[in-house]
Amino acid sequence: MDFIKRYTTREGIRMSVAVTTDTVETARVRHDLWPVATAALGRTMTGAILLASDFKNHENVSLRLDGDGPLGVVHVDAFADNTVRGYVDHPHTDVPLVRAGKLNVGAAVGHNGEVKVTRFTQLTQDYTSASPIQSGEVAEDLAYYLFTSEQVPSTISLGVLVDTDMKTIVAGGFIVQAMPDATDEALAQVEQNISDLGPITEYLKDHPNAEGLVERILFGMDVNEVFESPVEFKCTCSRDRFAEILMTLNKADQKAILEDATTELVCHYCNEKYHFDSQELEAIFKEASQVS
Repeated sequence: MDFIKRYTTREGIRMSVAVTTDTVETARVRHDLWPVATAALGRTMTGAILLASDFKNHENVSLRLDGDGPLGVVHVDAFADNTVRGYVDHPHTDVPLVRAGKLNVGAAVGHNGEVKVTRFTQLTQDYTSASPIQSGEVAEDLAYYLFTSEQVPSTISLGVLVDTDMKTIVAGGFIVQAMPDATDEALAQVEQNISDLGPITEYLKDHPNAEGLVERILFGMDVNEVFESPVEFKCTCSRDRFAEILMTLNKADQKAILEDATTELVCHYCNEKYHFDSQELEAIFKEASQVS
């Protein structure tokens, strides 16, 4: 089962780890993603879950990568209950590999464009901020965003490993941040530990549940686990919500849609399909006219 765990240390370091293999695979199947699209969306979903792992507020996060690559927009919503949903504009994108076995996510997303983050909390007004895309590889872009837009120095590692049959082998990542009381010695140690770790996908391939990852990165520190929660792909769409959208159609659109025996509506975020026959639509439009 996928999960997110959060940790703090007495030395002033906080860390979140997420394993998202099943979540990414669900997204792949729902959107019929090709490998580089799976990697890009999977990294972004994992990153959004980590960004939403606020230690004080119950927070929803919308993360949008709008690059100049063939993938188009990558959009993800991560919710306070650690569910996540998302899509890419062009799921059947294919670009040349960086090298054998290495997907070129940066080329698919694009090296120019914008990272936009919107934070929704119950305590304060919604907050949206943006920063330029740095590489399109997602982790570096999110770290740059956090540093420039929220003034939070962070190290982020995100990875998705896709098999030759397009299935997700492993997916996950971590974020490490310095709190105001972090010591220089602790920061230097963590930096070295992360450097020694190597690619997160290689680690997860050998340790699918991230076993020992925190101990490797926070080696020698007084670590306290403060939170654990399951993670899953889950959308907020429903048949009732689509019915509410249908109620907002004008008379001309209502007439046009009633010409078909059945109308199919598809959720952009999760690709779920909802069907309404003409009798159902007539009842919905009648209710709408009575309400108005």
